[in-house]
Amino acid sequence: MEKTRKIDKLPLDPQREFLDMDTDNEEFGRQESPETEEEQSSELIKPVFDEQDLDKLVQYIKDFTILPSIKNSDWKEDCYMIIREYFENPAYMLLCVYFQVDTLKARLSILDDNQSDFVYFLRIPWHVFTVDNFHATVVFGSINRNTMMCVLKLMENMYITVARSDDEWPEIIRNNLFSNLHNFLMCLTEWVYKPMDLTKLYVPGENLSDIATLQRDILHISKELQESEKALIDIYERIVQYWVKQIRQVLSSTSTSNSKRTIFDEVQCWTRKYFNLSCLHDQLSNMEVQSILHLWINKFVHFRSNIEVLCEAISTQIVLQCKNYVNLQIILEGDIENGINITKITALIKLNSNWNVNEQLIFNYIDTFMQRCYNIIEICNTSRVFEKCTKVGMIGGPNGIKYDACCCQIENLFSEILAEIKLICHEILDVTKFSWLENMLKFKNFVTELENMVKNLIDCIFDEIKNVEEGIEAIYALQRFKYRKSLRDLLSRKWVQVWEMFSKEIESCSNNMILCQSYYTPFQCYSKDVIMLCIKQYLERSFHIMMDMSDCIGDCAAETYVKSL
Repeated sequence: MEKTRKIDKLPLDPQREFLDMDTDNEEFGRQESPETEEEQSSELIKPVFDEQDLDKLVQYIKDFTILPSIKNSDWKEDCYMIIREYFENPAYMLLCVYFQVDTLKARLSILDDNQSDFVYFLRIPWHVFTVDNFHATVVFGSINRNTMMCVLKLMENMYITVARSDDEWPEIIRNNLFSNLHNFLMCLTEWVYKPMDLTKLYVPGENLSDIATLQRDILHISKELQESEKALIDIYERIVQYWVKQIRQVLSSTSTSNSKRTIFDEVQCWTRKYFNLSCLHDQLSNMEVQSILHLWINKFVHFRSNIEVLCEAISTQIVLQCKNYVNLQIILEGDIENGINITKITALIKLNSNWNVNEQLIFNYIDTFMQRCYNIIEICNTSRVFEKCTKVGMIGGPNGIKYDACCCQIENLFSEILAEIKLICHEILDVTKFSWLENMLKFKNFVTELENMVKNLIDCIFDEIKNVEEGIEAIYALQRFKYRKSLRDLLSRKWVQVWEMFSKEIESCSNNMILCQSYYTPFQCYSKDVIMLCIKQYLERSFHIMMDMSDCIGDCAAETYVKSL
């Protein structure tokens, strides 16, 4: 019974192997069925070949022999004799073809240690090669000067493939074997490619379907993973950690050297680094590498403690980045609008997630930071209302000077509390200090007192207003208080009061038009049309002023009523 194996070729050129690194994964079959005693005894009989078949087998050896600078004229009769002996005597397991100086040789045993380049052909004991079964059963390869490369490819293409196909080992022995084997291949891969200035990421040869299955198992948290799956995940995790170490080494080596080198040396150096980084980028884009990375991530996210630690770190980093972005010194020194826009950064922080984590714990710093930003916005809005303002005119009326003095007093009181805030502004965005909460509460209470003072001032002013012009003048002088909600509501009510005054003036003018002869006796010399024109112009001017103020204060029901008249 013949034992079948697939053909395996080991690379001759390590540089070419690096470019074709994904094409060497060939599997080797196992013995199809155990041999009977009769078959074993028949194998001891040497086969008899006709001359034509033997010549074909010799030609197969010639076709598979790839050595540097080999030519057809290098094949001599002494090589043919040894090759024929290899086929005619199945007791010989190994055939080596090599150059001794400039002469091509063949040998039926292991070569000397100093022989670095040769091609070998291997079979199991007493297996008979025939023209029909040679290609399906022969094991052959080449050994070149890069011995470690040959060892690496032999381990990857033969040893680990055979080991993976054997499922008869106990689970614990199998897991330990593959753990040590992958560790060895990681180190060997780096050792082989590092002298070439190439960073090669070791990728295990497991099927992508197995990785996809593991990903589905990890995503279902309730499903218990088998010991073999857990061991495989641990192997992948160590491999990715090794990748991280390699990548860090590459990035750290890209810094320029202080040693004296020529321009040519510098160009060559950076060309090698560029090629290495390009190859590394291509490897990271590889589907197998991406699948392993996703499996690592999923394993990390699977464990609540791991993702909570990661989220806490992210939370701290977010707070740090935002804190560096917000310049409190500029904001509190008067750039109110910019300060409000800057602290609206909190709208960009999204805490939505489907993770099974303690969000209150891990996002505590972010929540605190967002609240501090809202405090800054509140301070900015309050400054807009109560800080000294030179753009608004004086309050009119007989008591206008007294009311202006009251406004100045409110502004001075706010300046004092704002000065206290500026002295401790370093505490505002420090989420580890809770003393700010007490200071902010003190600020809010003080502002509430200022609001009450302003409300009393507004009530006093409008108690003395007798006509529309005085009401418009007061509204204009007090319009900065509209940015405070409670004061805005009060101003809106006072604005309704002004519209009601205007409505009464319209009604009064209408009545005066009817009785113009009686009420305008000093103007008997003017015609009725002139008097009506003056009244109309007065009402139109007042109406346009009222409409302009409505753009700032807002519309009201009284305005709608007046427009309908």
